[in-house]
This record gives sequence, C-alpha cells and structure tokens, in this order.
Amino acid sequence: MTACDNPQVNTGARLGRAPRPVVQLLRYPGLDGTIVLENADEVLSALNALMTGWTPEIVTTGLQDDAPDPPHHVSRIRAQNARYDLHSPWLDKPLRGLMAASAACGVVADISQAFCNQYRGCLGLHCGAVRINGHLVVLTGPARAGKSTLISRLTAEPDMTVFCDDILPVMEDGLAFGLGLAPRLRLPLPAGVSAAFRAHVDTYMGPADRRYGYLCGPNVAPHGTRAPVSAFIVLARGPDAPAQLHRMEPTEAVQHLVRQNISAPGEGTEHFDQVTRMAESLLCLKMVYSDLEDAVDLLRRAFGADVLPAPGVTVASALPAEIEAVVHPPASLTQAYRRSPQVAVRAVQDDLFLWHATEYSYFHLNTVARAIWTLLEDPITGTEIAATLSEVFPDADPARIAADVAALLGAFETEFLIQPDG
Repeated sequence: MTACDNPQVNTGARLGRAPRPVVQLLRYPGLDGTIVLENADEVLSALNALMTGWTPEIVTTGLQDDAPDPPHHVSRIRAQNARYDLHSPWLDKPLRGLMAASAACGVVADISQAFCNQYRGCLGLHCGAVRINGHLVVLTGPARAGKSTLISRLTAEPDMTVFCDDILPVMEDGLAFGLGLAPRLRLPLPAGVSAAFRAHVDTYMGPADRRYGYLCGPNVAPHGTRAPVSAFIVLARGPDAPAQLHRMEPTEAVQHLVRQNISAPGEGTEHFDQVTRMAESLLCLKMVYSDLEDAVDLLRRAFGADVLPAPGVTVASALPAEIEAVVHPPASLTQAYRRSPQVAVRAVQDDLFLWHATEYSYFHLNTVARAIWTLLEDPITGTEIAATLSEVFPDADPARIAADVAALLGAFETEFLIQPDG
C-alpha cells in the first residue's frame, strides 16, 4: 500500500437500524493475541487504511456483546451510540465515546505494546524514525517538540523511508523493526507550514477525527522492514532558532533512551546494557529548530553522505540552557480541576503513564505525580492539593510544595490531561 483511502463513511450501523450482532476477531501475522471488534466495521476500515504490509486474518463470529474475551486478546472495541469504547489490558478503565480514528489509535497502541512485549530483548522506543541515504535516524524529544509533525513532513520526501512516528521496536539483534503504521498528524496544521506540505497532507490524509489524522504517504516502510540504527537525535524547538545540531554525550543519550523504552524490562540489567551498547555505537545529537523546512533541510544535509555527520555540517558543542529547558506555564492554584474524560492510566510493568486517547500523548507518573493524579479523582483546587501534600510531607517547605503542584498541574493542563471544573 502506498496511500490510503479515507474511511470517513460509516460502513457499519446506520441510524435507525440496530447494529448487526457480529464480532470480528483480527489476528495479525507475528503478533500473539487477538483484536476483538464488535460492530466496528469503521474501525476495521481505519486499521486497514493506516497499516502498510500488515493484513490480519479476520474471523467473523456470532458472539454476543456479553461474550468473554478470547484468550490472549490484545484489545477490544465495542460500538456504542455511533461511537466506540476501547477495552485494553493496559488501561485501568475503558475509554468511551471515541470516534473511529481515535479507537483505531487505541488499537495501534495496544498492538505496538503487545509486539514489543512478546519478543525477548526487544526495546520499544517511543520515538520517530526515518531512513535517510541508508542511515536510520531516531528522533525523539519532549511533548510539543514537533516530532510527529516533523516525521509527517518527511513522508513528503520520496527518497526517505519513514519507519514510525511513535513506537520503534529494536530487536535483540540490534535491528530496528518497522511495524508498518502510518504517522499520526496533529490537526489543524501549524500556520507556517509550506503550501507543498499542505498539498501533500490533502493528498495522503487517511483516517482522521477533529484533532488528528493518519498521514499515509507513499514512503512508509512496510511491516517487517528492518535496519540498523545509525543516529539518535533529541529534538528541541526554540523561538526563531535556525536549525542546528548539537553534540550529546552517550551517557545523556542513555538516560533519554531508558525513559523512552515502553517494553517489559529484561532480566537484571539486560535492557540497560542493551541501551548502553546502543548509545555507545550511535551518533548522538540534539537538534534545535523553529522552522519545519529548515529542519528537513538540515537532516538531509547531515545524513546525505556515508560519513556522519556529513562533511561541512557544523555540530555545536552544547545546547543553550534556555532552549534545553521545557517549562509549562504554572496552573492557578485557586482553580478547581478535573480529569479529562478520555485519559486513562496505562501500565507498563511497574511504570505508570497517563495516556490521552485523542491527543495521542503519554505522561510518565513519578511518585508525586501519582499522588496528585489520585487526588484529582474528584474536582479539586491546586490549593487543596498542596495542603494535602503538606500534611503528608510535614518537613517540606509549603511554598515549594505549592510551586511544584502549580508546575505539575500546568503540565497536565498543557497536555490536555486535566481541564478546569465548571
């Protein structure tokens, strides 16, 4: 598949007609487990459209809605009132009322997690990856660093091959494995993107909802494409900053790679040792940029030769501290907040992440963040959260606690994980 059809027309139930009591069991080659779709033809169309070279075996059954899940099910989608509910073994509760593209996104997340977990020694890196002139370049960064937009833009480069924009399995032999999943682009496009990129998006936009759309360009690597990783780049966006590469020490790269790994840990230090070997063998860089086309041009020049980085491309020694830091505006402590309805806790072994089904974002929960998220079970003000934490930690400075709460609530609000109450 080099492009995908837009499955916006609902081929499932029509208004005024009861949905067919049909369950479809999807079994993807090489994936242990089953995807269960109940009256979800529209979600199946979306999955087929966004996958390249990975076609499931489909078994249609007459199971009823209350039938038990088949053994080793990966995720289950149920149609409810023209929307869809996602049931996942990695979520603490079902996500309800999703549009078809968002429901497909949930299935893709479960498929990616299951694939990485089932192979011993597999690292599941939360990143984008593109092959440029035979060099597979891994791109990651903090939220709002523009990773998915940049990867989507690279689908317009016919001589490059996009491996992923979210999860890259790196197998035990060190080769990256393309799952064949189209990148997901935040909508609407930023105001400053080029007319050529807008035309590309119009041509190759596939399953979409109001916030995101899968960009099924012609250069997405088919499922099963493998390649060694050549470089690891952490992205940072700065105001009016020309695209520039900066050197990154392998020790810092290890820290980033460990944080980005979503697969089940190996025995002892197995995964840490894998990450360390990877970082020591790669060209590790940071890239600051503000203009999308400027960033694409720099990547093309930096990886356009056999020697990396290419001769003539300058690599600065350090990234400026004002660009390095990612600071979210602090929240108002007097404002009451509540959890966004389409956010669930996603468990990856002993780590917990907040996962937003429609914003496509992960947020790692440390000990304090877990406590604050627990307190947000009911609407609560930042002042009340700070007062509760001050009781739990009586030796801590109350002013510092209040500042930390405002900062974390600000990060939650920026990532659409919480919203003002009332």
